[in-house]
Amino acid sequence: MIPRARVAEALGLPETTDALPPGDLPLDRFAARLIGYLSTPDADAETPDAWTGAVMDRLIAEDPELALDALCEGARLDGASVLSDALADLGERDAATQRMIEKRAGSDPHLTALIAATEDE
Repeated sequence: MIPRARVAEALGLPETTDALPPGDLPLDRFAARLIGYLSTPDADAETPDAWTGAVMDRLIAEDPELALDALCEGARLDGASVLSDALADLGERDAATQRMIEKRAGSDPHLTALIAATEDE
């Protein structure tokens, strides 16, 4: 789950905003929406799911473990290859994050496949 407060902060909204649904954001739902957004022909276009990019950027910068959790959820879904840039950005964060990704990939074949897609680019 991505804490509601973290989503609000990433979007520049107050924690008490009514603009977000109540409760925390399930990782599987976030990952599906992120894949949908990144799969649009013009990923810079304002789409209903454009907010997912801002949230992922914030997770990569401030909570790499949660960012990896979200990417692992997404790696299991159709169209996961569009997550390769986000995974690459996460891996470039620091050596500790890179080791965390490698360790997780050892037990997650979907993440391993996403890493391979990242390396093929």
